[in-house]
Amino acid sequence: MPCAKMNKQNNNKTKIAFIHGRPGPHPMHGKFAKSINADFYFADFRMRWLDKSSSSLYRLVSWIVCAFTFPNKKKYDIFFVDGLFFFPIIMKMLFLLNKKQKIVVNLGSHTLYFLYAHRFSKFTEWIHIQAMKRCDAFICEGNMANELVKSILKEKHPKLYTVFMGIPNEHYPDEKDASINIKGKNILFMGNVPEENRLWYKGVDVMIDAFRLAFKKDPYITFTIVGEFEKRLTDKLVANLDENTKKAICFTGATDDLGQYTKTSSLYLHTARGEAFGITILIAMASGIPPIISEWTGAKEVVEQVDKRFIVPLDTNSIAEKILWYFNLPITEKEKLSESCKTIATNYTEEKAIQNFKNVFTQLENDFGF
Repeated sequence: MPCAKMNKQNNNKTKIAFIHGRPGPHPMHGKFAKSINADFYFADFRMRWLDKSSSSLYRLVSWIVCAFTFPNKKKYDIFFVDGLFFFPIIMKMLFLLNKKQKIVVNLGSHTLYFLYAHRFSKFTEWIHIQAMKRCDAFICEGNMANELVKSILKEKHPKLYTVFMGIPNEHYPDEKDASINIKGKNILFMGNVPEENRLWYKGVDVMIDAFRLAFKKDPYITFTIVGEFEKRLTDKLVANLDENTKKAICFTGATDDLGQYTKTSSLYLHTARGEAFGITILIAMASGIPPIISEWTGAKEVVEQVDKRFIVPLDTNSIAEKILWYFNLPITEKEKLSESCKTIATNYTEEKAIQNFKNVFTQLENDFGF
């Protein structure tokens, strides 16, 4: 069956279909789904649109076609959806599912904050909210996502469960990468930003503007930005900066070797607008790099265990002041903060995140009587 990658090891009593985007699910989300022996399906398995340019009408037809042609739809007890894909909701609305079958959505993207901040058009916001109301449960990545659901849907929200993210084994720093330039003044950010919306929710524009303000007072600081960026976006980000500030910012491009950058860095910066969690923050902490993050970054529940002072408002002046504050700390205090980051990060390994997810999902199954 070309539209699904079937997991033949599924011995669970509960039959689960995992519906995800292209080119595949978020790596950790995929590992979560494998841990519960789910069968994997693309969200556009019948009429492909996720990675192609398509009209709204084409996408609508795809949703309907996928709803009617989903393979063996009666076989599954739970449709575990990686984000708000609409065709499972359509299956429910058109009575293609029975009352015992449940739609469980994993909320681990920027969508919730976009709804909260009214970033979408009024129609897009409305249709997302209508879809959310028709789900049976949400698995929220972090406490911030949980609170955003309550804020958006008020008392009409479905069952809520909360999990945490973990550092993929392939990105957990080994001993040689778990040493940083504690005496230096190099700021690091890691994240792929291939288009405008991702740039906005990652808050890269905010970070660069805050760096500009901090650089005025301390011309020895530098900013390394690791990840995939379109050149037109990087050009736009630095267009209004003076030449000295531009020279202090380095866009490295994408890499699989994050260690080469973590071990030369002194401070991590990640002031996002609604990042659901932020695995790169955990990677930085595991390397020993203290992170400054915004109050709208989900990993704040981890960062506050180091020091609540690292959590800042989404305000460039506040962020710039916090950067300067950190670099003015005594080396001994920086070293303590660095060691605290490493210690706390050990609670957020891939294995611990997957085990926690399995425990939460078992509770969900019990709550629904499976």
